[in-house]
Amino acid sequence: MSTQGPLHSVAVEHSSQPVTLRLSTEEIEKAQILARRDHRTRAAFIRVMFLRGLASYEKEIESVTI
Repeated sequence: MSTQGPLHSVAVEHSSQPVTLRLSTEEIEKAQILARRDHRTRAAFIRVMFLRGLASYEKEIESVTI
């Protein structure tokens, strides 16, 4: 029996990948402080901020194109 069935394919498509990002020293320090307040790792905090910013950007673009 194969372990490479349809469920495996879906899991691979949804796996996360690391991304390199440049931030200033001040931005990194601020992210670290806010991450601690949120009980998150710095990386998890930055991901949440990216997702919030992305949602905001998509709403902005949607309102411009309507």
